[in-house]
Amino acid sequence: MMSRLHVASFGLVIGSIGQWALYSDWMPRIPSWIIFLGLLPPWFVIYAISFCRQAPCGPRTFRHLLTFAMSWYAVITLTAEVHLLLFQPAPAGHFSNTWAAALMWAGALSYIVFGRTYAALRQFENAETSSSELG
Repeated sequence: MMSRLHVASFGLVIGSIGQWALYSDWMPRIPSWIIFLGLLPPWFVIYAISFCRQAPCGPRTFRHLLTFAMSWYAVITLTAEVHLLLFQPAPAGHFSNTWAAALMWAGALSYIVFGRTYAALRQFENAETSSSELG
Protein backbone atom coordinates (compact mmCIF):
# COMPACT_ATOMS: atom_id res chain seq x y z
CA MET A 1 0.00 0.00 0.00
CA MET A 2 2.77 2.45 0.91
CA SER A 3 4.62 1.91 -2.36
CA ARG A 4 1.51 2.69 -4.42
CA LEU A 5 0.89 5.76 -2.32
CA HIS A 6 4.51 6.84 -2.76
CA VAL A 7 4.35 6.55 -6.56
CA ALA A 8 0.92 8.24 -6.70
CA SER A 9 2.27 11.17 -4.70
CA PHE A 10 4.35 12.17 -7.71
CA GLY A 11 1.07 12.95 -9.48
CA LEU A 12 0.75 15.86 -7.08
CA VAL A 13 4.13 17.19 -8.24
CA ILE A 14 2.94 17.04 -11.84
CA GLY A 15 -0.26 18.80 -10.82
CA SER A 16 1.74 21.41 -8.91
CA ILE A 17 3.61 22.27 -12.11
CA GLY A 18 0.29 23.04 -13.79
CA GLN A 19 -0.89 25.01 -10.80
CA TRP A 20 2.39 26.90 -10.75
CA ALA A 21 1.92 27.96 -14.38
CA LEU A 22 -1.57 29.29 -13.63
CA TYR A 23 -0.66 31.00 -10.36
CA SER A 24 2.46 32.57 -11.88
CA ASP A 25 0.22 34.41 -14.34
CA TRP A 26 -2.07 35.46 -11.53
CA MET A 27 0.68 36.80 -9.23
CA PRO A 28 3.48 38.11 -11.46
CA ARG A 29 5.23 40.17 -8.76
CA ILE A 30 5.92 37.16 -6.54
CA PRO A 31 8.98 35.11 -7.59
CA SER A 32 7.89 31.91 -9.28
CA TRP A 33 9.95 29.66 -7.01
CA ILE A 34 8.07 30.97 -3.95
CA ILE A 35 4.77 30.20 -5.66
CA PHE A 36 5.98 26.69 -6.51
CA LEU A 37 7.11 26.03 -2.93
CA GLY A 38 3.68 27.11 -1.68
CA LEU A 39 2.04 24.52 -3.91
CA LEU A 40 4.19 21.57 -2.76
CA PRO A 41 2.97 20.87 0.83
CA PRO A 42 0.28 18.35 -0.27
CA TRP A 43 2.93 16.35 -2.11
CA PHE A 44 5.47 16.67 0.69
CA VAL A 45 3.06 15.43 3.38
CA ILE A 46 2.19 12.28 1.43
CA TYR A 47 5.75 11.75 0.20
CA ALA A 48 7.21 12.02 3.72
CA ILE A 49 4.72 9.56 5.17
CA SER A 50 4.88 7.06 2.32
CA PHE A 51 8.69 7.15 2.14
CA CYS A 52 8.80 5.01 5.28
CA ARG A 53 8.10 1.29 5.10
CA GLN A 54 5.64 1.69 7.95
CA ALA A 55 3.77 4.92 8.62
CA PRO A 56 5.33 6.99 11.43
CA CYS A 57 1.89 7.64 12.88
CA GLY A 58 -1.23 5.66 13.65
CA PRO A 59 -3.97 4.94 11.10
CA ARG A 60 -6.22 7.74 12.35
CA THR A 61 -3.51 10.41 12.13
CA PHE A 62 -2.38 9.02 8.78
CA ARG A 63 -5.94 9.26 7.48
CA HIS A 64 -6.24 12.85 8.73
CA LEU A 65 -2.96 13.83 7.07
CA LEU A 66 -4.13 12.23 3.84
CA THR A 67 -7.38 14.20 4.07
CA PHE A 68 -5.43 17.40 4.77
CA ALA A 69 -3.22 16.91 1.70
CA MET A 70 -6.13 16.04 -0.57
CA SER A 71 -8.17 19.02 0.66
CA TRP A 72 -5.26 21.44 0.23
CA TYR A 73 -4.64 20.25 -3.34
CA ALA A 74 -8.38 20.40 -4.17
CA VAL A 75 -8.74 23.97 -2.88
CA ILE A 76 -5.67 25.15 -4.79
CA THR A 77 -6.86 23.41 -7.96
CA LEU A 78 -10.40 24.73 -7.77
CA THR A 79 -9.19 28.26 -7.03
CA ALA A 80 -6.90 28.16 -10.06
CA GLU A 81 -9.65 26.73 -12.25
CA VAL A 82 -12.19 29.37 -11.16
CA HIS A 83 -9.64 32.11 -11.80
CA LEU A 84 -8.90 30.63 -15.21
CA LEU A 85 -12.58 30.43 -16.16
CA LEU A 86 -13.59 33.86 -14.86
CA PHE A 87 -10.61 36.02 -15.84
CA GLN A 88 -9.03 34.03 -18.71
CA PRO A 89 -5.48 35.30 -18.19
CA ALA A 90 -2.96 35.31 -21.01
CA PRO A 91 -0.57 32.36 -20.89
CA ALA A 92 2.95 32.91 -19.63
CA GLY A 93 5.52 32.30 -22.34
CA HIS A 94 5.10 29.16 -24.40
CA PHE A 95 3.23 27.20 -21.71
CA SER A 96 -0.47 27.44 -22.55
CA ASN A 97 -3.19 27.56 -19.93
CA THR A 98 -4.76 24.45 -21.46
CA TRP A 99 -1.61 22.42 -20.78
CA ALA A 100 -1.38 23.88 -17.29
CA ALA A 101 -4.97 22.86 -16.52
CA ALA A 102 -4.38 19.41 -18.05
CA LEU A 103 -1.35 18.87 -15.79
CA MET A 104 -3.31 20.13 -12.82
CA TRP A 105 -6.18 17.72 -13.42
CA ALA A 106 -3.80 14.86 -14.27
CA GLY A 107 -2.36 15.30 -10.80
CA ALA A 108 -5.85 14.83 -9.41
CA LEU A 109 -5.84 11.28 -10.82
CA SER A 110 -3.67 10.33 -7.86
CA TYR A 111 -6.84 10.72 -5.77
CA ILE A 112 -7.82 7.24 -6.94
CA VAL A 113 -4.95 5.73 -4.97
CA PHE A 114 -5.43 8.16 -2.10
CA GLY A 115 -9.12 7.26 -1.85
CA ARG A 116 -8.37 3.53 -1.78
CA THR A 117 -5.74 4.09 0.92
CA TYR A 118 -8.18 6.22 2.91
CA ALA A 119 -10.82 3.46 2.69
CA ALA A 120 -8.31 0.80 3.76
CA LEU A 121 -7.20 2.90 6.73
CA ARG A 122 -10.80 3.51 7.75
CA GLN A 123 -11.60 -0.19 7.47
CA PHE A 124 -8.53 -1.06 9.54
CA GLU A 125 -9.46 1.51 12.14
CA ASN A 126 -13.03 0.20 12.36
CA ALA A 127 -11.82 -3.41 12.65
CA GLU A 128 -9.37 -2.37 15.37
CA THR A 129 -12.13 -0.56 17.27
CA SER A 130 -14.56 -3.47 17.04
CA SER A 131 -11.93 -6.00 18.17
CA SER A 132 -11.04 -3.86 21.20
CA GLU A 133 -14.73 -3.69 22.16
CA LEU A 134 -14.96 -7.49 22.09
CA GLY A 135 -11.88 -8.02 24.26
